[in-house]
Amino acid sequence: MTVCPNCGANIEQDATKCPYCGYINIEGAKKKYQQDIDEIRDNIAEVKKEPAREFKKGLSKGFKVILWTVGSLLVIGIILAVMLVFQLKNHPKMFLSAEDEAYASAYKAVAAEELESAYQNNDIEEMARIYDKAYSEERVSLWGDPHYETGYASSCYMKLKKCLPNLDKEKMTKREAEEITYYCFYFYYEAYGEDGKDLFDPIREEEIIPIINNRLGFSDEDMENFRAKVTESGGVVRTNVYKATKKYYKDYK
Repeated sequence: MTVCPNCGANIEQDATKCPYCGYINIEGAKKKYQQDIDEIRDNIAEVKKEPAREFKKGLSKGFKVILWTVGSLLVIGIILAVMLVFQLKNHPKMFLSAEDEAYASAYKAVAAEELESAYQNNDIEEMARIYDKAYSEERVSLWGDPHYETGYASSCYMKLKKCLPNLDKEKMTKREAEEITYYCFYFYYEAYGEDGKDLFDPIREEEIIPIINNRLGFSDEDMENFRAKVTESGGVVRTNVYKATKKYYKDYK
């Protein structure tokens, strides 16, 4: 196991990304890339072991297989590179210079004071703004702040409100349905922790559960059956939510 540098969750060392926040695990991605390279090399080595006559007979086919495999590997490498660039652009910096470290520390202290003030005022919109600005614009992690979970929950709540109108569309994309499902499940399973209970428990009861029951079509029994499939260590894993619920998206209303 290793620790995600973005959200601090314990994740498998070989995972290509964090199942909790989606952050790219560079070591895991590198290892997967190297495994693919090694597999290609092994395949080529096996081809070379064949007798010359058999090799010539299968040369055309073997060349196509190698070409397809190398092409696939190249595509995978490009996708990983794009994902890595995207993640680095929208998440806290991983490798900080002394100057960046000083700035991040100072910024985190100011953001913590702002988050505390917004928390005391039960200002969800302001907490979401502070959290999103830190991660998306300043690329500074607020992990460790007493209200970190409430800040993330506030961000999720504002994003849920923004994407809920998609339920009124005649046809939603899978991406839109998955987004709504994840945020609803996040609040249903109280992933906001103890710090956010007073603020989000009423929202869970009055807003989230009616959406889940009446618009997504999941009963309380369904939600309990989903619990083990989509949660880990009290958190809701977005990829698990997608796998467990994607077949139900067409029935949303």
